[in-house]
Amino acid sequence: MKDGAGDARAVARGILPRRPDEYASAGKVANLDQLAAATSSQVIGGKANGCRALDMRAVGGIDVRILPDRGFDLGHAWFAGVPLAWISEVGEGPPLDSLDDRAWMQAFGGGLVTTCGLRNVGAPSEGHGMHGRYSHLRASDVRVNRELEDGEVLLTARATIDDVEAPSVHLRLERTVRARTGSGLVELSDVTTNLGTGSEPAPILYHVNVGIPLFDEGARVEIDADEVLPRDADAERGLDSWMAPGPSEPGAAEMVFEHVVRPDPSGWARAAVVNPSLGLELEVRWRHAELPRLHQWIHPRRGIYALGLEPANCSVLGRAADRAAGMLPVLEPMEARTTELRILARPTPGAA
Repeated sequence: MKDGAGDARAVARGILPRRPDEYASAGKVANLDQLAAATSSQVIGGKANGCRALDMRAVGGIDVRILPDRGFDLGHAWFAGVPLAWISEVGEGPPLDSLDDRAWMQAFGGGLVTTCGLRNVGAPSEGHGMHGRYSHLRASDVRVNRELEDGEVLLTARATIDDVEAPSVHLRLERTVRARTGSGLVELSDVTTNLGTGSEPAPILYHVNVGIPLFDEGARVEIDADEVLPRDADAERGLDSWMAPGPSEPGAAEMVFEHVVRPDPSGWARAAVVNPSLGLELEVRWRHAELPRLHQWIHPRRGIYALGLEPANCSVLGRAADRAAGMLPVLEPMEARTTELRILARPTPGAA
């Protein structure tokens, strides 16, 4: 798949004229930590006190903070010193024990990727709270690896996340996150398996959150789609402006759209935020067959000002609505599925 990584590598080559393996073979690198490192830690103080964190940094790449106690989701992220992720007023914090109704919103800190599911996405439904409890599950079997691959340093982090309800529900998600030197690319790959005794609804949505300075006035949202469907009256009023963020507005309502996306010939779909004045763009790609739906969340309210690009296999109306429409994703016992997300930061054409 053409992912544009070559453009991002050009930026890194300006910082690091040679590849890491060339420096290593020349005996000029005493420790690969100088070029790429993955550091595990535990937060001391603040709301996230006691929570685990894993920070992956790579020269010429995306620096990303992984949150093992929040489903191994992606929190803060930077490219060339520019913050990419939207962070809410809540910020980084611990998981909640109870997620009834809309409690999920009380602990929504934003971050580059917040995963919704595994048993409900969207509105509270059939006894499950808003967006399910995935992002409040603690990861186990966390592993980190660093190696040279194609001349670059590759950082790989893996973990297992279990969504269990006795006596028979057990969904297991095995997540892999990759970042590397010389490319503003983060790859997220999930394998979800139904280890329970019966068929189980398994919707999933990836809430990719973008904020300032990337998502700002003068930026544009690009989505390859054949149709745009507003969720409600608020979104209908913004139907002509979903691609062009305006100024923040006191008291403005959120808007949610669904885009009927058009994948490329290789089967990958695309959405992007392009900011010419910043000279930077962020592109999200996913396999359309795995995640056939794309939702877009825009909240222009003063003090929020956020964009969400949300590949999914379901609606945001809750599992009862999807069940009634005959579109509820289900995994049979021992059935597994793979979903992949690629997030690429790169300079816009002509940017310095």
